[in-house]
Amino acid sequence: MSIPHEELFFKVRETIAAVAKRLTSEVELDHALVDDLGIDSIQILELLSALEDTFGFELDVDDIRPESFRSVQAVLHFVERKVAS
Repeated sequence: MSIPHEELFFKVRETIAAVAKRLTSEVELDHALVDDLGIDSIQILELLSALEDTFGFELDVDDIRPESFRSVQAVLHFVERKVAS
C-alpha cells in the first residue's frame, strides 16, 4: 500500500489525537507522546491497535520498540516502514 507522505502524516496525526483525546490541531510532529500529549501506557496499546486498524497491518512483538513511540515523528516513521513492507 502506497500512501503519500502528507496523507500518511495526517492519518497518523488524527489517530494519535483520537487516542490522546485532543484536537488534531494540537498534535504536532515534534510532540512527545507522553510529555507533550499526556499519553499513558494503556493509551500506547490503544494507539497500536488503532494504527493496525487504520493502516491495515499486523504488529509483531519484534515491531514494538519504545523508541518507535516516543514522539509523533517516531510513530510516523514506524508507520512508514510498516506500510512500505
